Amino acid sequence: MPWRRGLVAASGASLLALGTCGQEADQQQPADASTQGTCTKDATPVSLPSAYPSQGALPAGYVVTKVETRTEGRIIVTGVSPKDFAATLADLQKTFSTNGWTLSQGEVEKDDAESNFSGNGFRGRWAIRALDQCDGNTTVSVVTGPS
Repeated sequence: MPWRRGLVAASGASLLALGTCGQEADQQQPADASTQGTCTKDATPVSLPSAYPSQGALPAGYVVTKVETRTEGRIIVTGVSPKDFAATLADLQKTFSTNGWTLSQGEVEKDDAESNFSGNGFRGRWAIRALDQCDGNTTVSVVTGPS
């Protein structure tokens, strides 16, 4: 079944959606509200599940703050980067354009960016947003699932 992808900004929080047609209730997931105001130094880390592709692990120093598993093997990861927007963008572009991944349909604006990725038997989308209240930190959301 083809996947629909989208990224919507609303009320200052990112809504990340990667779902299949006909699953409206399961398509939109707000980024963890605590991450929107939590600096890296104050974030409580959680572990990635074993089903998450190791080739898509966030770079060292990033803190994963929330993980959700969804239908059809999808995993939503929310976290915070200890780096500013430009450095976080470079990190994610590097992570998801190497290690067997290919980036597509990306967009970069002043304080937010997103891109689709595929490879390693998975596909998904990542999104980042500058975290104004934590100078030099950036929120990160990744959703991935089997191809």
